[in-house]
Amino acid sequence: MTQSDPATSHVETSPPRTRRPLLRRVVVLFGLACLAVLVYGVGLVATLPASAMRELATLPPQVTGLYGSVWRGRATLDGGYMLNWDLRGPSILGARAVADWTMQGPDTQLSGVMTVTTRGGRLTDVAGRAGPGLLALLPGSPLTDCTSRAVVDVQTLAWVKDSARAAGVVQIDAGTCNDLLGRAMVVPQMVLDLSAQGNDARAVLSDRDGKLAQVTVTGDRRLILRVEPEGATLVPGMPTGGPMIVEYPFATLF
Repeated sequence: MTQSDPATSHVETSPPRTRRPLLRRVVVLFGLACLAVLVYGVGLVATLPASAMRELATLPPQVTGLYGSVWRGRATLDGGYMLNWDLRGPSILGARAVADWTMQGPDTQLSGVMTVTTRGGRLTDVAGRAGPGLLALLPGSPLTDCTSRAVVDVQTLAWVKDSARAAGVVQIDAGTCNDLLGRAMVVPQMVLDLSAQGNDARAVLSDRDGKLAQVTVTGDRRLILRVEPEGATLVPGMPTGGPMIVEYPFATLF
């Protein structure tokens, strides 16, 4: 009687191997598809003409022309002013838009950086000189033909997720303005200080004798304007008997 050798009759079986190549292929294909869509979207923005913004948004009447593309373009404004922007390409990949911009005109040369995200927007590194002609771009301005110029050095102006931020200073030269009746008014040398406290941003306008006015933007979406009697004398028709405080809520896009 013969017996079989257990070493040769026993067949070892290994556990089944997990098959993952198909899952990997699906993930890779999905990633490539997302990248293709992103590249297409960036290319679409890069080639979209700046004039298309008239169809996408309501532009102020002071804008007289749009040239170039949404990526790199120029807007011409009343009074011979020109706003140029240049979008930084890599920023789009981080779900934000960062653009370098300049404002140029007969009496103005400003530059800065604008950043927009899903949480808010901010202006940073705003510097240069601003001329009196910019006042003519403000609708309903009670002052005309001003001669004062300003030197701007603003580190930040921002609204990010229920929080306002401001830091910087604007130096305003002495000069003159005409009111709506054509009467000349003396404008003193002034300083606009920008600061932040908690979730609020504050702008304080003062001259050598003290505070003239203050604007506060709060994190709960309120704008508070306080005009001192000394500041009211610079605005035609404004009462000068005591401080005037105006407060109203506002809406934001973020």
